[in-house]
Amino acid sequence: MDEDTSLTTNKLLNEWTPSGLKKSGFNEEGERTDESVKEAGQPQFHLSPEFDQWLKDTGGSFVLSTYQSGHIIFLGMSEDSKPYFIDRVVGTAMGVTVDRDKLWVAARDQVWRFSNIGSGRLSGTHYQAVYMPRSGYMIGNSNAHDALADVSFRGKNYDFLYANTQFSCIAAPDEHYSFVPVWKPSFISELVAEDRCHLNGICSRDGELRYATICGKSDTPLGWKDKQTGTGFVVDLATEEIVCEGLSMPHSPRWHQGKLWVLNSGEGELGYVDFETKRLVVVSHCTGFARGLCFVGNMAVVGLSRLRPKVLDLPGINLATRLKERKTPQRTGVQVFNTETGVLAHWITMEGPITELYDIAFLQSISRPYTPGFRDSELHRELMNIPG
Repeated sequence: MDEDTSLTTNKLLNEWTPSGLKKSGFNEEGERTDESVKEAGQPQFHLSPEFDQWLKDTGGSFVLSTYQSGHIIFLGMSEDSKPYFIDRVVGTAMGVTVDRDKLWVAARDQVWRFSNIGSGRLSGTHYQAVYMPRSGYMIGNSNAHDALADVSFRGKNYDFLYANTQFSCIAAPDEHYSFVPVWKPSFISELVAEDRCHLNGICSRDGELRYATICGKSDTPLGWKDKQTGTGFVVDLATEEIVCEGLSMPHSPRWHQGKLWVLNSGEGELGYVDFETKRLVVVSHCTGFARGLCFVGNMAVVGLSRLRPKVLDLPGINLATRLKERKTPQRTGVQVFNTETGVLAHWITMEGPITELYDIAFLQSISRPYTPGFRDSELHRELMNIPG
């Protein structure tokens, strides 16, 4: 195995070589700097042989958030039936959710709402949807993770909710306050910026906020980090009961076709909850730290991250060992699994300065999306959307 793969044959697969660090935007100490990221160049995307045909057949497109490198990426299908990527800087982009004519992006200390102003032709290309940034909330030290749009909870409807990981709760942005807490675990005694249990994932069921993933039942500052294997769980917000336990850093709960799906990230597993045993039924194994999950029919689309160079920040997870046991090198990118068979059907591998993904959302019936992001001031002046 060539060193350029940034892996070595005689070490655990999470270990980085000097060339791998440089290629991925890190310096020799395993830290990201403006200079090291610039030196790494532009991200590169490698698609499996049948991915483009599958993407075309879905009739839609995807939005991915990269967290660490602060981008959102649109993956669409061009008019000549070729995949294209649009990469835009949007802070520490994490939770992504779509609501009819809106796209919401949750970042560490901000929430942004993009509006779909309709189709348009830009630089000779016709796009079916153009997402313009329209408003934002400054949510302070929330460390926002998963996000939901147009969701109800206990008789009240919310335009937007997010996992406020730093304050160990689920929250809504507000016109006056930094945020308004909507729910917190019963074992959390107070709302303080201490990331006590690492509440990271939320999902709805039939339009109602229903489940949350939590990494550890702790009420002390960063107490969840004391142990990451076997301490994670999923809670049902309707009953306040734990419905799945024994997990390792669970992420991305999603209700789909009558099942509650979860990524057991610390073990590299995709599965669904057995409500009787309160255990995860593993369907597929992922070749990276899995975060971000959406569904297209019977296909589960999973985002993958590489373990960080300073992996000792999370000494309790088994992922590196599991990958070595499976003789599988870890990757950044996307894997598409058949939920009925567990078989890997399609994939995308990413190289360059993007080494982590956080979330992925499907834009149904929109195969060619576009956004100017925040930097293209000329387009912002040109693309006006005025009531008729």
